Amino acid sequence: MELEDHLFFLCTQVVYRRDRAINDALRPLGMLNTEWRTLGTLVRKGPQTMQELAQWTAYERTRLTRILHGMEERGWVERTGAAHDGRAVLVRIAPRGKKAHAEAEAAVEALTQDVLSVCSPAEVARVRKSLQAMRAQLMRAGH
Repeated sequence: MELEDHLFFLCTQVVYRRDRAINDALRPLGMLNTEWRTLGTLVRKGPQTMQELAQWTAYERTRLTRILHGMEERGWVERTGAAHDGRAVLVRIAPRGKKAHAEAEAAVEALTQDVLSVCSPAEVARVRKSLQAMRAQLMRAGH
């Protein structure tokens, strides 16, 4: 099989190139793709422990800590101790973070629609279902 036809090579290429395009779209807003993804997770999932946030963003905890440090300095997120476990850190989005995310979401949504425009809604749904199944399989295996 040619490298260009290997499924996971293609996935990596799409994600890498989309991340670069998102960074380009977010640059005028002073935001990085990693920050947008983290804010989006907090908008959709609510307050998260560091472990939960790392799971949803797919960032290693050390990288996530560095990302959150800058976001906290800008007033986008707040970190506190979790009520259920004094050792755990709970991350929540701050009002400034919600505003920043809303502005960024419009740019990212336009880019996403442009990229997906080359596929039919049925094709997108099929790919989404397949990727969800592969993610679940990897998670069951502990990855």
